[in-house]
Amino acid sequence: MAVAGSIDAGSSVQTVMKTTFALYSAAILLSTFAFRAEAGIIAGPITNPANGHDYYLLTPNTWTASEAEAENLGGTLAVINDAAEEDWVFSTFGAYGGTNRNLWIGLRRQWPGGPFAWVTDEKSDYVNWHEGQPDNAGGVENCVHIWARSSDNPNSWNDVSDGHSWSSDNDTPDGVVEVPGKSNEKSLTAREKALIGTWYESGDPDKPCRIVGTGNLLFAINANRNASRIILTPQDLLFASNWKEHAEIVKDKLLWSAGDWWSRNTAEYRTAETSSDKKIQSPSGSVTDETAK
Repeated sequence: MAVAGSIDAGSSVQTVMKTTFALYSAAILLSTFAFRAEAGIIAGPITNPANGHDYYLLTPNTWTASEAEAENLGGTLAVINDAAEEDWVFSTFGAYGGTNRNLWIGLRRQWPGGPFAWVTDEKSDYVNWHEGQPDNAGGVENCVHIWARSSDNPNSWNDVSDGHSWSSDNDTPDGVVEVPGKSNEKSLTAREKALIGTWYESGDPDKPCRIVGTGNLLFAINANRNASRIILTPQDLLFASNWKEHAEIVKDKLLWSAGDWWSRNTAEYRTAETSSDKKIQSPSGSVTDETAK
């Protein structure tokens, strides 16, 4: 009995230890998931005096999570238009808080192996690739960061995969967010206001879509009730940041890059009717089958 009691006691201890270890492991996994799921704010808003835009520095995370947080803040990852803007971004955030940081910017491939484009679809001739970059190693390097001051290639660009395994959390890039500054805010233009209202996917009256305006922002809601902020670019294209799509505006239609289109007007849809469904109204007001005539 004593031996049996010892075994039972030992089993209880082992069970408690296993349970504790499992809970501890789960906590680690959850904290890791939380780290990857959402980027936080380290600093900002800090205004760039050259363009009046506000910038934020985010905690280290993936490019995708950083871009999502940028959009939550009302902007995107930074669009670098010239050397002066890059120098300001790098000098302001590259060693913020005494930590050398790789920095995500808003440049990415439009599709795996495809051309690079800014998240806003803005056109810019400025690039600052390090020698030999971009190289798309492994065919998966679709995101762009600025090398840290402590690297061999400081303040130059490198392409890398979103899921890249960095040697340490200190190497994982911090996102730099760019938001139009309060002092630089403008109300919606007449062109933007003209887009507000009801649209129809493929002209189908059963698939209404909406474009709405709030203050100086535009939002699109598709037929599936998914919403995205939209930006009218200098090239007169609409960029839907959440959907990663752009649309060409052609008269009363929006031609989306994914292949679908919206129309201001509904198209006429005629469905085949069976003879049993065809009814006519007699002069007396009674309804009869058309086939009975």
